[in-house]
Amino acid sequence: MWGAGHSLEPFWEKFPIHYKHEVFELLEEYRIGNLKIDKTKKKPVEEKVDFYREEPKRSSRLKVLSQKPFNAESPKELSAENLITPSELHFVRNHMPVPKIDPKSFKLSIMNDNNGKNIELSLEDLETKFESITIPVTIQCSGNKRKYMNEQNPVQGLQWDANAISTALWTGVRLRDVLIHCGFDLNDPRIRHVIFEGLDKDPSGSVYAASIPIEKVKDDNGEVLLAYKMNNQPIPLDNGYPLRALVPGIIGARSVKWLGKIILSEEESQSFWQLNDYKVLPPSVKNLKEADFKKLRAIQESPITSAICQPAEGNVVKRENGKFTAKGYAFSGGGNDVLNVLVSIDNGKNWKQAALHKFDSPLYKSWAWVLWECELDIPQDQDQIEVVCTATDSNQNTQPESISSIWNARGLLNNAWHKVKVKIE
Repeated sequence: MWGAGHSLEPFWEKFPIHYKHEVFELLEEYRIGNLKIDKTKKKPVEEKVDFYREEPKRSSRLKVLSQKPFNAESPKELSAENLITPSELHFVRNHMPVPKIDPKSFKLSIMNDNNGKNIELSLEDLETKFESITIPVTIQCSGNKRKYMNEQNPVQGLQWDANAISTALWTGVRLRDVLIHCGFDLNDPRIRHVIFEGLDKDPSGSVYAASIPIEKVKDDNGEVLLAYKMNNQPIPLDNGYPLRALVPGIIGARSVKWLGKIILSEEESQSFWQLNDYKVLPPSVKNLKEADFKKLRAIQESPITSAICQPAEGNVVKRENGKFTAKGYAFSGGGNDVLNVLVSIDNGKNWKQAALHKFDSPLYKSWAWVLWECELDIPQDQDQIEVVCTATDSNQNTQPESISSIWNARGLLNNAWHKVKVKIE
């Protein structure tokens, strides 16, 4: 609806995904007719504006899913080897062009939507007036592993494999400390949501925005940060420089990048991404036209999940070696720890427990993934095996065996058993 009553071309230039063949197929049923060239008034050709002309440089090791806006996964093999993802290899999920922000003139606006109270803070204010903390946090796109849902039934969205997830050391100040210091009453019953607005914009001027319940900010264990460093350096442009809302244990869509404004509100964010996206539809809804998003709750915490990073699909293991090692990651949202990871090569008839490598985190503050590895015997009578993994978290939540029970038309929160076929030679 952003372009209603206006030309769509500026939006399509900013979101080139619309030029893909599958999008034209989706739009075909809405075609009313074709304009006849001889009946249209000729207008001078307008020079197209490249909204992405000042995008930052990116590592060639990233697995790119789209260039405009830029979206890319971390290298799969890296996710099994490093508890901390190098900043330049952190996965990237952008909705619009990366904004250009002058850190010297930057001001963060914080407003109470109920009484109009508004304050502004500079980066220097945040860095010097409040206690900073550094914590390891895993950020995961809620569409991670969407491609596997799409293989069962078509879903809409970027076809992420299993590496729209990364972990970094994030440094910043607690949002709760900032709000209390600035005189905001967090016990005001009218304050039910915290809205984060980014400085990235579409052609109409609308910004990316999302919100979380105020309880997450108030909670002693919540650790919602206003982050200004990533891996002990200024945050890279793609990851939100100069300031990012960091919401540990919650899907990445709520950790708004290029943070420019915070609103304390009785209502959740009214942005498209809060009301009409990042919500799980029931499996019975096969396409988005049937969806009533108003009846669905916005996703917050991530469920327990795990993935195999080594070996990769189609890799070969040598029969003569007798054994091979599988590696991967596991992660659960909400601050839950990962208790165990199980690995099987006979579709779950027999399991072997993997060795875990993890951060030493306080109870209810396990914000980062664990890495696992498991040595497995190579069957001597097979030419191919399927490696399967599943995990359990500290609340005894486990992963569903099949995608069918969790399939949804947007391909979100796929935490079914992860499976990789491996050849034996």
